[in-house]
Amino acid sequence: MNRIILVILFILASLAVVCQGINSKAIEITNIDSKEYTAFETTKLKIKLPQGFTRRNATTYEHTLAQSYISVQELDGDVNRNFYTFDKKSMFQAGIVVKKETFFKINGFDAMMIDGDQYINEKELAVSILIIGNCSQTYLVMGSTPKPIQNNLNIEITNSLLSIIFDPKMESKPISESFTYKVNLEGTGLIECPPMGDTRTFTDDGNIPSKTDDMTSVTIHESRSGIQFTEEQKKDICMHRIKLYPLTWDENSKLEPQKYSTGKLSGYEIYANGVSKFLKTEFIYQLVLFDKDRYFVITGISYGDEKKCLDAFRKLANSIEL
Repeated sequence: MNRIILVILFILASLAVVCQGINSKAIEITNIDSKEYTAFETTKLKIKLPQGFTRRNATTYEHTLAQSYISVQELDGDVNRNFYTFDKKSMFQAGIVVKKETFFKINGFDAMMIDGDQYINEKELAVSILIIGNCSQTYLVMGSTPKPIQNNLNIEITNSLLSIIFDPKMESKPISESFTYKVNLEGTGLIECPPMGDTRTFTDDGNIPSKTDDMTSVTIHESRSGIQFTEEQKKDICMHRIKLYPLTWDENSKLEPQKYSTGKLSGYEIYANGVSKFLKTEFIYQLVLFDKDRYFVITGISYGDEKKCLDAFRKLANSIEL
């Protein structure tokens, strides 16, 4: 309770300063709503999309031919404090080399644009990231397109992000309505967090990352393949991701996928304990469930009790309703 009171007092004392904006030299932009705007359904945002972009889900629009996308993620807290989170060092650790940072006031709301290059699986992407919000709510909107860039698509994406309209009074849909499948969190102890693209995140306290000692979290990522996988390919998909974790696996852990069925979906499950570079034991859970032309990757991580976590992760997976 004392901690909450201190936080409230600090916020009240700093509102007059922080909410005026991090940069008094910010470029001012006024955007006017029109029929050209498209809403991110689960947010308080609208945007003018570049030509060729279509809806992938409630938080992502994509240009399939150009392998480009624009996606939104809600962040906790005051926008100006979030600006400090995305410094060049943290962006570099996320694989993004920052080339330019620019501050804006868009319809009176503080915003920061980050332009840079991102490297994923030896591919180079041009990325633009816009962070916008107020003293209580922040959104991160990210646009990405492969390099070399044709038809200046990266410029179109940047201009699209700058067309954003943030309206705290705008009505938005619940997160659960933005996906083609439903889950039941009853008995799992998990709380759903704002989604990012095709990935839903659940943690034991509703924060990303979790602020509890166990730091329990699980994600569900939906992928569309358009093909039918063999059993060996299904096993490989399950194994591939768990091998990416930088852990020293417990010698008693068997990194061998086992068949798993929820009754409606089937696939392969694997889980193990490993020691991180901080010498903490982590429980890692991986389940891949297949449904015709798509599959779901359920990934759980926790420093807590293995049996409790395994039960929660399986309950979540078993509750998937198509």
